[in-house]
Amino acid sequence: MRAAHANNAAARRFDLWRIPGRKRLAPDGPDLALTADLGAQRMRLSLSGALADGTAYASAVPLAPQMRGQLDAFNAQAQALEGHALQVNPARPVTRAALLHLRALQALDASQAGASHRDIAQALFGLEAVVLRWHEDGELRAQVRHLLRRAEALMNGGYLALAGVSHAAATHPGDEPLR
Repeated sequence: MRAAHANNAAARRFDLWRIPGRKRLAPDGPDLALTADLGAQRMRLSLSGALADGTAYASAVPLAPQMRGQLDAFNAQAQALEGHALQVNPARPVTRAALLHLRALQALDASQAGASHRDIAQALFGLEAVVLRWHEDGELRAQVRHLLRRAEALMNGGYLALAGVSHAAATHPGDEPLR
């Protein structure tokens, strides 16, 4: 953003403290880089070194072929500059099946990287859980083996059923929704 001509009565006035969220200013050559964390979203702006609090300002956006797809983001930044909080889409609730898929894929990645089953359990469930619950035929060890089998099934074509491309006859245990 650059300072605008002060004689323009309709020009907006810059007010750093009106921007919602946690803000950080850092020098960027002769300009300043502003980063504002607005919940899960991050807004980055380049501010002219001549821009001062209370002065009129003008914004510029880069012209690019994909600009049409960025109009919502530019509008959200303009709203934030005016002090309006960003509209946050509500997060979808995490299902048991989604958590199982996540842990299974993490276990598979770790296994393919050479991690032991105990190391995988420690990464997924924490050191304390492994110290307390890791036994030769314990449930934690069985969970890791189950996650690895589940991930290998996904890797060997089961992902097609998740994507809706193929209808698998059998569903994995734990795919039922949470109540």
